[in-house]
Amino acid sequence: MGKVSYTSPCRQRQGGAGNTPVMPWRIIVADDDPEICTLIKTILRGSLYEVIVCSDAESVLVRLKRDQPYDLVVSDFMLPGLSGIELVTMIRANPSTANVPILMISGHSNYAMDARSKGAGADHFLNKPFTVSQLRTTVNTLAGRFRPLPPEELAAAQASGASANKTSF
Repeated sequence: MGKVSYTSPCRQRQGGAGNTPVMPWRIIVADDDPEICTLIKTILRGSLYEVIVCSDAESVLVRLKRDQPYDLVVSDFMLPGLSGIELVTMIRANPSTANVPILMISGHSNYAMDARSKGAGADHFLNKPFTVSQLRTTVNTLAGRFRPLPPEELAAAQASGASANKTSF
């Protein structure tokens, strides 16, 4: 089955001197570990990302319905209540969110989890611990595939975070 591209409506803000830079990628994170949520939010802070965190899948589904559009969903494999797999399945089943890119993460990873995640519809699986560079590169690739940013804006944002790219979390 071919992958259908998701195109987020281009939200723009007024910049100085008449320029109108593209709004940051909107990312929603589902993880029941507050430290992981804080880490992801810290890693992805800056002009390139707007990160919303939720502690469970149900909250993500509410936000996706209420606050659309999002450019990426990042979900832990194991969540309280609905699992990450169930979240992915429900996102893919809803026509208004079916094409939003999804990154699955887990600290208890193995080939079977990766395969189940992708089988349910996740676009990529990332093992915890991950480095700053791994997370940023994966997020940039997934979100950028569906809503590309101008190369100069992407390069400037990436350069501002390059010093911490080797740190592992």
